[in-house]
Amino acid sequence: MFSCSCDTMVVMSDVTDDGSIIFAKNSDRQANEPLSTRYISSQNYPSNSKVKTTYIEIDQVEQTYSCILFSPTNIFGAEMGFNSCGLVVGNEALFTKVSSENEGLTGMDLVRLVLERCRTSREGKDEIISLINKYDQGGNCGFSSLMYYHSSFLLIDCSEGWIIETIGKDYAAKKITKGIYTMSNIISFGNLHTFDEYSENLIQYAISKDWCQSKEDFHFQKCYSGFSYHPKEFYNGFFKTHFACSHIRQTRSNELINKSNKKFNVIDMFHILRDHQYSHDNPSTGLTNIDICMHAGFGPIRFNQTTGSLVSVIPTTTHQIPTHYATCTSIPCLSIFKPIWLDPSIEPPRFLSSFDDRNLGNASCTYSLNSIWWKSEIVTRNLMQYYRRLIKQIEIERDELENEFILKSRKISLTNISQEERNQLTIFSFDKVDQLINVWFSRSSLLSFNTKSELSVWQELSWEKWRRAAKIPLSYLSYPKIDYGKNLILSTTLLLVIFILFWIFFMKNTIEQYVIVCLLLFNYVFIYQIFIKKTKRTMKSKIELPRFNFND
Repeated sequence: MFSCSCDTMVVMSDVTDDGSIIFAKNSDRQANEPLSTRYISSQNYPSNSKVKTTYIEIDQVEQTYSCILFSPTNIFGAEMGFNSCGLVVGNEALFTKVSSENEGLTGMDLVRLVLERCRTSREGKDEIISLINKYDQGGNCGFSSLMYYHSSFLLIDCSEGWIIETIGKDYAAKKITKGIYTMSNIISFGNLHTFDEYSENLIQYAISKDWCQSKEDFHFQKCYSGFSYHPKEFYNGFFKTHFACSHIRQTRSNELINKSNKKFNVIDMFHILRDHQYSHDNPSTGLTNIDICMHAGFGPIRFNQTTGSLVSVIPTTTHQIPTHYATCTSIPCLSIFKPIWLDPSIEPPRFLSSFDDRNLGNASCTYSLNSIWWKSEIVTRNLMQYYRRLIKQIEIERDELENEFILKSRKISLTNISQEERNQLTIFSFDKVDQLINVWFSRSSLLSFNTKSELSVWQELSWEKWRRAAKIPLSYLSYPKIDYGKNLILSTTLLLVIFILFWIFFMKNTIEQYVIVCLLLFNYVFIYQIFIKKTKRTMKSKIELPRFNFND
């Protein structure tokens, strides 16, 4: 629960260089939790149909819109996504004094349901209010550990946006038409004048709990996540919110947008999602991580990192369609944003839309070669061992490729261009990135032969634990300091064996002791052949990653 917040933000059309609206989100989850890129096609359903969400079954609508979701693999819903109507939605966890352990709709369920059912941000806001009022919200949203929270949402379309912050069945909402707005895992609303709509019970409940005395005294953030003398309220609200470092990150994203001396553009947004305010040299160092671009590391308080990023450019004119730039991979500073479009009548490229093994966007819970996310994970985890040596060249190549994608995307985002052409650019972009990350992997592999890893032994222990849990082959990812430690232990064992042999051979001379000597020698040979030589072979073998076929 420490330093585990996501970051979501929007820059409205009056601030951008081309009059578009730019939405962005970094999704921060546990290091081994894949974020799948999932296409959901539009559907017609019979009346009285039901749909099973993560925990509960609810009424299905008769018609849904197609959407692309960025989803944790074991979740019905999504961290963020967009639909064919041009609506974009992202959610944030809110840690409050009110329990959310009863099973209902999760915040991620609500993201998907809104994208499937709504055309505009206002419709989406109303749908969230209706759904939580009918079904409530709650349930575990963690991966390998329990994680309960309420949710806030940022909903953006081509004309306006809505922020809605929810606690159980209660909510407050604010309309956005200009300027900027940034969110993290903290309630952003304060007094009544900071939001436009709210449920009456939101304030009445706070008064009944003595968190405030009257409507005029009500402050959303202080009432529901502020300090409390009640142990459970203190832990669920104040403690979790404080140690998620959300206020620091929200302030940082706001400052970065505001300090721009020119009109804001999509490249500026990429840079913000890659911001390392407190860890310029090596983002893996330190016991905490409060950077927007989050890296996991050593210890129980750094088990989360950015597992996927999305930047959506939503034009406010009718002659263009939205362009969505997604990494589809973790760690945005070591990933490349690639353009994706969604048309209501034509499916995205097959590698994102098929429902079989050809779908490279779907990621299993553990390592799979047939996954964009897991292949990138192998590359980034190797790169992190030599981050300081490699990052400058990576930044040059990364930015050059993204600039190329953006120039081409602007030309074919016009409505008179066919969706087939846009799909071809998506395929081209993913293929170019696949080529480049293979080059990055080769560089890190070459360094592993004669360069010391920049990670501490404690960091390597954490990553090795995650490697084993994800079932990533040792041939693709190994940590030399851990291997050195193993060899040191084995060598020490060998010295001990030699000492025992020496003592037995020169001190006594019985048949039983000769048998013991033979057994000890056999044991050493076994250890040496199986462990030491195997480790050396693994470290010295040149490994190449397979390439994906995005045209299949």
